[in-house]
Amino acid sequence: MSDNRLPGLFRALAVCVTTLLIGVVHSAENADGGESFIPPNGSIGYVMTNLFWSVYQTPDAKEECPDGFNDGPREQFEKLFPDPDKRTVLDTQLKQEIETWHPTTEPDPLPFHYVQGTLSYGLNLDGEVGPNDFVHPNGEQGIDNEVYRAVGCIIGFRGPDGVEVIFQDKAIADRRYNRTMIELTGVDSLANDDDVTVTLYRGLDRLLTDATGLKVMPGGSQRVDRRWGSKLIRRTRGKIVDSVLTTEPIPEVVIPWMNLNVPSIHIFRDMVLQLKLSPTGAEGLLAGYADVDTWYKQLIRNDSTHHLSNGQISGISLYKALRNLADAYPDPATGENTSISTALDVKMAQVYVIHPEGGAPDSEPVSP
Repeated sequence: MSDNRLPGLFRALAVCVTTLLIGVVHSAENADGGESFIPPNGSIGYVMTNLFWSVYQTPDAKEECPDGFNDGPREQFEKLFPDPDKRTVLDTQLKQEIETWHPTTEPDPLPFHYVQGTLSYGLNLDGEVGPNDFVHPNGEQGIDNEVYRAVGCIIGFRGPDGVEVIFQDKAIADRRYNRTMIELTGVDSLANDDDVTVTLYRGLDRLLTDATGLKVMPGGSQRVDRRWGSKLIRRTRGKIVDSVLTTEPIPEVVIPWMNLNVPSIHIFRDMVLQLKLSPTGAEGLLAGYADVDTWYKQLIRNDSTHHLSNGQISGISLYKALRNLADAYPDPATGENTSISTALDVKMAQVYVIHPEGGAPDSEPVSP
């Protein structure tokens, strides 16, 4: 390319950047006199960059875990089979591995430490305030988050160094399989809007990052996956109050969540999003009732007993705890609850959602 063409290219680039900024910075006055961001064409997309179970924790854990942390597979093995001379592979290692993959609700022979504190992050999912509900650190009553009660005293689920925190959260951004995004349409303002449409999609593309490759940047683009992800599309309504979006519950949502290269999913019922919005990102909670069997299957499909041991996570004991704490969706045949209340910390970056030709947001098929 000759040097005399460069000034023209720079001018063209400057025009493009200026045009983009004009669209992105378009704003209007609030009733209180401040400025509120108005997305171009009333539409803005966000792509998920971080996701993990909400765990309230104090520095020394004495408040929530006064009895200490739970044992993992190695520690439990020593307690269950203390005499090496009487050990056989069949009656020890294979027995434990079989029960890990085919768990039961039989009583746990070893003690399990549930969270004892009263504080938890999350939402009031059932609209009630019960004696077993948590209290949010901001004082809100009736918080439903029984997953936290089960995992809060397991070091692998505690941040920032827990093995599950590191690998599960990191996988959300690293793997295109995990590419969940939302698109808000009919938005009059990101500050306050009584009625917006929220659609969940699965994306196809890698995330836009800075030069380090570690920090996700706003302004990337994501094509909607219509081949493998059409069954994952969900739509609901929501409202924005003081820049916080709260959606109406979605009956059932499937979230792809691959960790350590093993494709898997989570199923959430009555899922609600509560997100603090900005023109460049969104941050808040994803809450609902997680299907217990799918929750557990995702864990052990992604983590072998070796990986679970690194986080002192006994799959056998944890499954029993999850089933014991399950608080929604009883099985018609047995009456036992099949889902457990939960909340997850979620972060998102602004993204431009690219629809296939003829696949505008208001014409996308939505699975029931």
